[in-house]
This record gives sequence, C-alpha cells and structure tokens, in this order.
Amino acid sequence: MSRKQKKYHFIYKTTDTRNGNFYIGMHSTENLKDGYVGSGTRLKHLIYKHGKEIFNMEILEFLPNRESLKEREIEIVNSDLLLEEKCMNLKLGGYGGFVNEDHRLKCSKAGNKAFSEKLKSNPEFKKKYSETKRQNLVDGLLDGKKRPITESRCDWTGRKHKESSKKLIGEKTHITQKGEKNSQYGTYWVTKNNVNKKIKSTELYSFLNDGWVRGVKTKINGELVKSSKLTSDDVIIIKQLISEGVLTNREISEQYNVARQTIDKIKRGLTWSHI
Repeated sequence: MSRKQKKYHFIYKTTDTRNGNFYIGMHSTENLKDGYVGSGTRLKHLIYKHGKEIFNMEILEFLPNRESLKEREIEIVNSDLLLEEKCMNLKLGGYGGFVNEDHRLKCSKAGNKAFSEKLKSNPEFKKKYSETKRQNLVDGLLDGKKRPITESRCDWTGRKHKESSKKLIGEKTHITQKGEKNSQYGTYWVTKNNVNKKIKSTELYSFLNDGWVRGVKTKINGELVKSSKLTSDDVIIIKQLISEGVLTNREISEQYNVARQTIDKIKRGLTWSHI
C-alpha cells in the first residue's frame, strides 16, 4: 500500500552559518513550518552535536509530487556537486524516501552499487569520503556517542557462533561459494619471508620450487603484506562500517574490491589488528 502524498514537495538547502558548508536534499510535508532542517549522515551528526540553531534552511524550489521531486534531486545532487569542498552530501540524489519496504530495498541496492562504483572510479571522492568518515569517528569517540571498535561488539576473541548460526552460514556458503563462485577458486595462498601472496593454481609448483610455502600467515599485519589492496585509511573506514552494521561484509568487500574473507578477518582481529 503506497503512502499518502504530502501537500508540499520541495528541494532545500541547509547551510552551516559558521563556515558555509551546505547540504541539499528533498522533503515532503503537510506543514512548511514543521521545523525540518535536513537529513544526511554529516548534517545529522552536526545537528546532534551543535543543535539546529547554527543552520539556515532555505527552499530552493517546489515540485508537484514526490516522483518529480526525486527526479529533480537526482539532477541537482550529482557527482560534480559531491566534489565541491563545502558540500556535505555523501551520495547521489534520488535515494531518499521510500514508498514501501520493497522500494527501500531496491533503492538501497541501486544506491550501494552506484556508491561502490564511485568509490572505485573517483579517487577524489574516495579521499573525501575517507576523511569525512574518519572525522565523524573521531568526533563520535570524543563525544562519547560511539564506543571504540575494539570493544566486545567487534572483538570475537573467545566467542563462538551459535550452532543454529553455523548451520545457516554453512547452508548459504554451500550455495554462494561453490565451485567457480568461490573467490578462491583456482588460486592458492603462499608465504615466504613473512610475505603472503595469492597465485593461480597453475603457478603453484614454480613458487614451491622457489622456496614458498602453501598457506597464509595471519600474524602479518596490514601494509606489511605486499599483496594487500588496502591502506590504513581504508581499514579505519571498514572497521567503522562493520561496527555500524549498515552494510554486510560482502557489500563492504565489493566496495573495496577485496575478498569477503578479508573483511571477516579484519572484523575478527586476525589482520590489521594494529589499527
């Protein structure tokens, strides 16, 4: 059942009066004086920290309905806007507000895919996003709003999955990680002189003859692993994403173009434990 259409639909711009940083979004309401000043991860964090008083919300334009409102936000909140220094938007427009749960899931998948592609293809956006997530994490820890990631909610030392969970994981893995679907299919991990390396199965014997040993040494941390695709900045954000629980380990691995097992090991503290 679709929700009732609101009376007013508009694009707004909320500006931080202290520094000129701004957020552009869309809003539908029955009352133009409902006190709404905006949404978005960075904006909501600042409102929580400093209150609404330091922000100025202005209506940029009205639209006739919710559908045209979303289309207009997509046009305005584009990749060029996200790169502006004072822009607080973190993702492309058009994914706010949902008609029902199915709509929310479809938009979430589309948004995650677009966001993931942008992280991979746009170094400037990735840098800006990394810096923003790092600063939000630091501010949250200082305010006491967030707990350190090393606390028990992310530390699996001495903990075990329930038997029912193990069964579900096994059933899912049997389907998603079978044969060529397995990210390790046709490959081996080998180790030599504290360096881990992933190779093709056809290369195994030549590496063994050169002194390499099959297997991975998980005591090697972070960028000491020459084959590592991740940096310290990447791992800080990954640990925060894990702690927030918004994305699954698979979705995070797809964003950073690494195996899901890599994210699992980071979560369990087997790698990058020094971050």
